[in-house]
Amino acid sequence: MTGESPSIEPNPQALYAQRRRVELLRQQVFAQEDPEKSAPLMADLLAAEEALIRLEQAGAMQEPGPDQGLLYNSVVERGAALPESMGKDTTRVETKIYLRLSHVPTGIVHLMDGQEKPLVSVMIDNVGRQIARLRVTSCVENYSATAVDTLELFPGQKNKEVKQLPVFFIERLRQVKEITRASLRVHVQHLSGETEMERTFPIWLLARTTAYLKVNDPQTGRAVDLTPYLAAWVTPNAPQVMDLLRRAADLHPQKQIAGYQVGEAGVEAQVKAIFEAVKQEQLQYVNSVFCFGRAGGEFMQRIRLPRETLKHHSANCIDGTILMASVLEAASLNPAIVLVPGHAFLAWETLDGSDTWDYLETTLISTKTFEEAQQVGRSRAERYRTKGQMLRLLSIPALRVDDQVLPME
Repeated sequence: MTGESPSIEPNPQALYAQRRRVELLRQQVFAQEDPEKSAPLMADLLAAEEALIRLEQAGAMQEPGPDQGLLYNSVVERGAALPESMGKDTTRVETKIYLRLSHVPTGIVHLMDGQEKPLVSVMIDNVGRQIARLRVTSCVENYSATAVDTLELFPGQKNKEVKQLPVFFIERLRQVKEITRASLRVHVQHLSGETEMERTFPIWLLARTTAYLKVNDPQTGRAVDLTPYLAAWVTPNAPQVMDLLRRAADLHPQKQIAGYQVGEAGVEAQVKAIFEAVKQEQLQYVNSVFCFGRAGGEFMQRIRLPRETLKHHSANCIDGTILMASVLEAASLNPAIVLVPGHAFLAWETLDGSDTWDYLETTLISTKTFEEAQQVGRSRAERYRTKGQMLRLLSIPALRVDDQVLPME
């Protein structure tokens, strides 16, 4: 044997097995409250994560083909016995339709930018000698309004792309409690009234409480980062959150929540009061790993809204973090969601605008003191920084202002 690393093939079964191994090790690491005791497990986890990265990179090196994600091509379809497109021989227009989201995250789709994260895109070529005037529409039947674009293509103009993300009906999406099949309808019509193409395609709607941190763009093969949209689950105005904040005020030494009108020690005292109010809810923490949008249903992550966590008295790491962040935001404090591989915990800005953060391990609320949970959160953040591992701090105020990620309800 030489010191050379063996070549890694992007084998789907090997990738699946390695992901499961990483998830198991993450679960074991975050079950350890003492950082020293978790050191051997952490070493195994880091090695497993490096192996997973190599496998994923091996798969990513396979460039998507020119027609990746292609749903429809009028050049191919016009050769069928019953063509469903007019085709270039009659209208001198060619169309291709690409699906751009592999799954629709119904809980946050209303917050997404249709140009940056479209559901569908239509590529159009005008191969004729006349100007082509077209109308492109799309909708998800029974779930959305109709997106409409009109355009002109000069003779010979090619690769005109129309991106669309129909506006979904929120009330109907609230009924999507499990992954659901839906029908995407796309219509390309000449303004003269002739139909160039009209087709329906099956798509998936994710349950409203399902979070994907990444979804695939089938056309490009690249992952679409949805991490910032976690802020949508932070719902400071929910009545249950406001009730919890009032109970926290009763637990504060001065019987008040004053936001940043007090110094750093005063801010920490408010966070501690909120911690104690949540502790009184007697939440049962489920030791489940926060999954980062892996392909396949077993890697989806369900997130409870704060009102659901309080109702069922059950939470995992992201549920508890979302709940605490919601109460902190209701208290006019600046919370953040901290993400490390397989786990989430809480941060808050110690003084308004200081960009200095303190940390709290929310899975310990039911079993440890505020100071103990704070120390574990601090140690966890420092551990990932010093080891150069991925640590993302998602400031809720920044996401509200910069990315327009508003509360889901």
